[in-house]
Amino acid sequence: MIIQEHERYSMIRLFETFIVALGRLVDNDSVLFTWRKNHITISHRLAQHLGQVMFEELPVRHQEAYIVDLCVPVLEDTRAIAPDILIHDRNEKEPHRLMAVVCREGYLTEKELLNLHDFKVEAGCHLTLAVAFLPQKDYILIYRADEATIDYYHFFYEEKHCQLFKRRQISDVVSDSRQLKLGIKTTRQRSALLR
Repeated sequence: MIIQEHERYSMIRLFETFIVALGRLVDNDSVLFTWRKNHITISHRLAQHLGQVMFEELPVRHQEAYIVDLCVPVLEDTRAIAPDILIHDRNEKEPHRLMAVVCREGYLTEKELLNLHDFKVEAGCHLTLAVAFLPQKDYILIYRADEATIDYYHFFYEEKHCQLFKRRQISDVVSDSRQLKLGIKTTRQRSALLR
């Protein structure tokens, strides 16, 4: 695998590459954050920045092997989400998936967090990330899935700096998603019942 063969492209380096691309997105395409239904547009521009940053860093022999694609399904489960951005070699027999990124306009659901973990464990993506663009906040929320945890980072717009916010065990996400939900009615439903 390329990660093992070339130490400088370790997980840390891949994550740093992503942070540089995210910084370029903020610097060059901040107007996109003000658009409604901007998910696809932002994913596309982030993919372009990732491709530029990634291929500036990769040795020439790997630049031709890897490509940045959008919305490639990587899990067998047809109900699972597909990463919005996938950096991979398109090899169907022995795929090398360097990075999978999910982009959202809000927070990820529990199911999406579990799918993010599945990208890492089942689909063999070296670095699996999700990005929540939260217009009301001064940061972008980054989720990073590993074998046992999901890390939450804040990427601050102004400083272009990333900071670990919290770490959550995958087992906690699984148990939270399987909890019984209470049937609490909304205010509108309650008012209809009172009539």
